[in-house]
Amino acid sequence: MKSANKEIGFGKQTIAKVFEEWYTVPSYQRHYVWESDNVNDMLDDFASNYIEHAKEEYFLGSYIIQSKSNNNDLLDGQQRITTLFLLFAFLRDYAGSSEDVKVNCADLIFQKANKIKQIPERIRLSYEIRGNVRKFIEEYLMMPGSITQHWDDIVKKANDKKECTSIQRMCNALVCYNEFFTNHKEIDLDSFLMFILNNVVMIYISADSLEDAFHLFSVMNDRGQKLSNADILKSSNLEKIEDGSEMNEYAREWENMQEDLGNDFDRFLAYVRTMLLKKRQKTNLFDEYEKQIFKAGKIKQGKDFFNYVFRAYEDYNKLINLAGNEDTEYCSLIRTLIECMPSTDWIPVILAYGRKFGDNGLLEFSQKVACKNIADAVCGKSPSYRIDHLNSIIHLIEESGKPSDVLDAQGYYSFNEHVFMANIQSEIYGRRYTYALLMLLEYKYKDKSEWKDFGTTSIEHILPQNPKATSQWVKDFSEEQRSYYTHRIGNLCLIGRRKNSSLGNLDYQEKLKKYFEKNIGSFASSQKIYQTYPNAWTPETVKENQERVIQDLMEIFGIKSPSTIIDDSTYMEQQRSVYPNAYQPWTESDDERLVALYNEGKSISELAQMFLRNHGAIKSRIRKLTGERF
Repeated sequence: MKSANKEIGFGKQTIAKVFEEWYTVPSYQRHYVWESDNVNDMLDDFASNYIEHAKEEYFLGSYIIQSKSNNNDLLDGQQRITTLFLLFAFLRDYAGSSEDVKVNCADLIFQKANKIKQIPERIRLSYEIRGNVRKFIEEYLMMPGSITQHWDDIVKKANDKKECTSIQRMCNALVCYNEFFTNHKEIDLDSFLMFILNNVVMIYISADSLEDAFHLFSVMNDRGQKLSNADILKSSNLEKIEDGSEMNEYAREWENMQEDLGNDFDRFLAYVRTMLLKKRQKTNLFDEYEKQIFKAGKIKQGKDFFNYVFRAYEDYNKLINLAGNEDTEYCSLIRTLIECMPSTDWIPVILAYGRKFGDNGLLEFSQKVACKNIADAVCGKSPSYRIDHLNSIIHLIEESGKPSDVLDAQGYYSFNEHVFMANIQSEIYGRRYTYALLMLLEYKYKDKSEWKDFGTTSIEHILPQNPKATSQWVKDFSEEQRSYYTHRIGNLCLIGRRKNSSLGNLDYQEKLKKYFEKNIGSFASSQKIYQTYPNAWTPETVKENQERVIQDLMEIFGIKSPSTIIDDSTYMEQQRSVYPNAYQPWTESDDERLVALYNEGKSISELAQMFLRNHGAIKSRIRKLTGERF
């Protein structure tokens, strides 16, 4: 039926009617992306409704097409219709299918030529620009027996993550069908196919004009696969390109870029948005592109947008993904930042600089940005503040004529050194920025030409958090010293995946042999501790390491004044002037009273006042006694 607007049609169709038509997946569409869960959910729904409600309709969802004279461009619903197409191809070749099922499914897949009736040879579903997918369908799916013939290869492709996404997922769907029907031999395939064709229905919406079709596409969702910002941006910008061959070329390049970036694609588009707007994102990404970029005249829709994004993609590959780059200090720095930065808000800033000035001063600039961002986190600046400051640097880049204008800009990279130094010398374990500081130390010590990925990394206490009462740790450190040093950066190091975390409580010599030697191989900073202190870890050595680490961090962050270094004994006295019981041993009765009051609902501030200890000491003790995390 037709609506009042003659260009828009809609109605309800059985699957039998749906597969009387021919469909093309146009160039601007996404890959076939349904995974095993999606396919199995559809099969389970079909089976349960076939068994329990065989005479009732089952609504599968909707699809949107741009209708043409002898074909339909499939704009929305590709995932469902492709999955059905694959199902019919499988049942056509499945050994358990009757001849009626095989013949009917063959007709749903491929129309044989009939010269007398002037009916051309034709496949029901084709892919407009993905030549490899089109070839796969023609070779593996189109003709009866082709699935059986290529089954071993299909299974292999289903498990090959390097295979084209559409082909890999199609093969995976066929494997799912094989498992399902092998495990459900009680299903009568003749009546099951009849149920699918005549009782399963879909709502179709058709549009004659591409503009209307694109609009519908932009506001509808796939079942189980919501349209991404990338999908909508692609479609709305392709709409502005009038030349068909140009549109296909831009769609093909976009698709290659999207496949390369995978799940990071929407995030990459957010980086591009930040480069253009230079402010925090506050609404939906597509809405901001639509209202604040396109309508505001920041950049034109269509070819201008695509060209800008493609250029940004080249910069992203070079500067962030490090494609084609040699092992340089810049590469080492970027790998470090990707590993340790609490967010990725720094990436658009690097992209903006590289776009404007190339490699000229890039390393120095990246170091300045990283140190400023981490220092602000250490100083307690909010994420909003840090994002706003990074965006102010993008403004600076845009307004600057040469690299020195950016590198020498007063005030853009400064931070409160006194607050910074006080915080890195305090109990630091558990802070979000601790890992970043340790990774910057790793960057300082590591051979930049032999940089390798770290894999799974964690932070290790050299002096354990909870040493056994009979251990050497308890003999070498007083409770007061353990309380003071345990969570400070001088007692922390980076370590690989723990094979047995209980080994972390071993005495130092055993810990070195059984634990450290196996787990610090990738970390130059941790090896430095191991090599510097091969015999013992005592209050004297941890104090010495604390001082060394602080000096190294001062060098990294460009802090030259030694006046902000806090002496341990001085710090303890300062704390005791405010908290008289600071660093005093806890008694058994203290512990019992602390837990009881905490369970009653007393706040950390209230407990600090009652026990005359600082907030960190209260949290640390509660953590030890109850396992509670803060």
